[in-house]
Amino acid sequence: MSQRVKSANGTVSPEIYSRIDQFYAMQMQALDDGDIAAWVDTFTDDGVFVSNGLPDPVEGRDGLRTLGSQAVARLDEQGAIRRHFVFNVIVETAPDGTLWTTCYVPVFDTIDGVTNLTTSTVMRDELVGSGEKLLVRYRTVTRDDLLAKSKAGSA
Repeated sequence: MSQRVKSANGTVSPEIYSRIDQFYAMQMQALDDGDIAAWVDTFTDDGVFVSNGLPDPVEGRDGLRTLGSQAVARLDEQGAIRRHFVFNVIVETAPDGTLWTTCYVPVFDTIDGVTNLTTSTVMRDELVGSGEKLLVRYRTVTRDDLLAKSKAGSA
């Protein structure tokens, strides 16, 4: 009997779950290493990145390249090493093969040998297959610090 991993709408195979886990490990390490070209290549050509920490959605690989390059330049200027940790991944599947994931991504920065939690986020992705690769078609990142501020401001 094959083991199954429970997801929000049932189960996914361990192979799919492992594939997603490996995808996120490679994607986040590319970003953390400053390999923006490799990070951008994990999105579809028309990929979208939305965050409550950004003024507007970022669309397409050119926009993503600019976003990633600006982040790397800002971290380099601060002398920071950034690490993204992806965990508590929930996977939902669609009949057409599209995968929707929801996961926690705490972000840590190390400056002058001191590591601090920079922000805690929830990441929601729409992933599509392209041959043997997974690609992000749509990503939403919600920063908990900004969400808490907006909730406090509306109370």
